[in-house]
Amino acid sequence: MVIKYIYVITILLSSVLFVSCEKMFEFSPYEANVKEECKNTTNKNLQLIKNIQIDSDTFSFAFVTDNHYHYSNLRKVIDDINKKNEILFVISGGDIADQALLKEYEIFYDIMENLHKPYLTVIGNHDYNSNGEIVYKQMFGAYNYSFEFKQNKFVIFDDVVWESNKNPDFNWLSNQLSDNPFNKQIFVIAHIPPFSDQFDSNMEQTYKSLMQTNNVSLSIHGHIHSYSFGKVYNDNVSYLIVPWPKKPTYCIINVHNKTFDIELIKL
Repeated sequence: MVIKYIYVITILLSSVLFVSCEKMFEFSPYEANVKEECKNTTNKNLQLIKNIQIDSDTFSFAFVTDNHYHYSNLRKVIDDINKKNEILFVISGGDIADQALLKEYEIFYDIMENLHKPYLTVIGNHDYNSNGEIVYKQMFGAYNYSFEFKQNKFVIFDDVVWESNKNPDFNWLSNQLSDNPFNKQIFVIAHIPPFSDQFDSNMEQTYKSLMQTNNVSLSIHGHIHSYSFGKVYNDNVSYLIVPWPKKPTYCIINVHNKTFDIELIKL
C-alpha cells in the first residue's frame, strides 16, 4: 500500500513539474515568438513612405535613438513628433531594447503604434542581447536595407561588431552607396559611429573612405548617448550623433534640395 501511494505521488509530482515547465518556457524571457500582426514592420512602413505625396523637395524626418528602458520619455517624444506636420517619417537609431527581451520589443512596438507617421529602425548593439536578433528580424526585417525618397537615398546599415560576433558587411554598404545613378543626396544611418568603441582602425578607415568616396552628405548615429554634429575627418561628410532620451530628446533633419539642417529638440 505504501509503495502504491509513493507511486501515485511520484506521478502527480511529475505531472505538476511537467506543467510548470511548460508554463516556464511559455513565459520565458528568452522567447522569440513575435505576434503575427507585429511582423515585417519595416516593409509595411517602407510602403507607407513610398505612398507619401508632396509637391516640394523640402521635408523633414525625425531621428530618435537609444531609448533602452526610457519608455515614458519615448512616449513624450512620439507625442511631440505627432504635432509636427513637417515631419514625414521617423527613424529609430537602435537600442530599442536594453536586454533585448521580447517584452521590451513589444513595449516599443506598442508605443510606436501611437505614431501618426511611418517609422523605420536600425539594429543596435543592445538589440543583439539574448534572442534579440531573432526578435528584431521577425518584428522588423532585414538588418541592412535602403530606400529612396524624393531626391535622397537612405541607407540603413548594421554596424554592430561585438554583440553580433561578425564584421559589418562593408561590401553591401559599398554597393548601396555606389548605386546612385541620379546622384541623389545620401544619408547613412548606423547605430555605432565609426570613431566609437567597436570599430578598430581598419574598420574606421573603411567606413570613412566609403562615406567620402560616395559623397555621403550625413552619417547619423546613436550609441554614445550624447549630442554632436559636424565634420569629424578631413572631408565633406557630416556626422550627427543623437542623444538618448534619458530626458525627452530627439533630432529633426530638415532636408532641402541637396542640403539639410539639424534641429536638436529638448522637451
